[in-house]
Amino acid sequence: MKISKIYFNTEDGLKLIGLLHEPEEIKTNVIMISVHGITSSCLNYRDDVLAKKLTENNIAYFTFNNRGHDVLNSYDSLQNMNYQGSCAENVKDSYYDIKAAIQAMLLKKFNKIIIQGHSMGCTKVVYTINKLIENHENNIIEKIVGVSLLSMVDIPTYLQIVLGENYNKVMSYLELKKERNAGDDIIAVKNFPPVKPNTVLNFKKDSELDFFRYTDSKYNFEKLNKIKVPLFMRWGNNKELINIPADELVNIMKIKIKNNKSDINYIDGANHSYKDKENILADQIINWIVRFYIGLE
Repeated sequence: MKISKIYFNTEDGLKLIGLLHEPEEIKTNVIMISVHGITSSCLNYRDDVLAKKLTENNIAYFTFNNRGHDVLNSYDSLQNMNYQGSCAENVKDSYYDIKAAIQAMLLKKFNKIIIQGHSMGCTKVVYTINKLIENHENNIIEKIVGVSLLSMVDIPTYLQIVLGENYNKVMSYLELKKERNAGDDIIAVKNFPPVKPNTVLNFKKDSELDFFRYTDSKYNFEKLNKIKVPLFMRWGNNKELINIPADELVNIMKIKIKNNKSDINYIDGANHSYKDKENILADQIINWIVRFYIGLE
């Protein structure tokens, strides 16, 4: 496996970096682009295992740091505290990061793209795909041949669980900070890393990012159902960030998701990060790719 650093720029002016993993000898035009979640980065063991397994099967793998990597990753200066990192992230800006990553890989002559998100990264991926569709960016959409979503989280529901009886109190406080033009101040909230009020308020119930409402029996998953290419979805059943049993969630999604090229399931014993189950996850992803001949015809 060959590994190289890739620097690329977003259209709104950020410089990002990623690691491109390629097969040692065979040149491929198929690549999986991995999008990490909140407080995470492109450097983790799960990505190492996935990269090794996929390159052994002649599929390249690109993992990169989007602007929300780690809790706090940079600021301009003490005079201009323009923070970056998950504490300050507007998740909607991930559209620029993912679009730029795809364009960077297209320049590398990869023209069959599989997009993968983990945790909050799933939210970023689904939001971006819908934004690309809305913007009629067909030159990019037509290159996406598969979507993999690992441990997708219903963020508004998760916020209610984490904050418990303090949910309304905390959200009201964040709204007040925003009203007082302090929505971009970094503050401390119990059970949270340091965070900007505006970052959390993006995930209010019924907001634009509230599109994974698996506990709402009437919800039709419109944004997920706009994904027409083969779809892979996985969760664990051990300390996973869901509030119903994994098998129950899988059954709901198999009914709600109207994609006849979907592979939806959970991995027994896996936690949210798939610790010690990375090889099982990688094998299932490869089987999904082979099953639907994604990019391999």
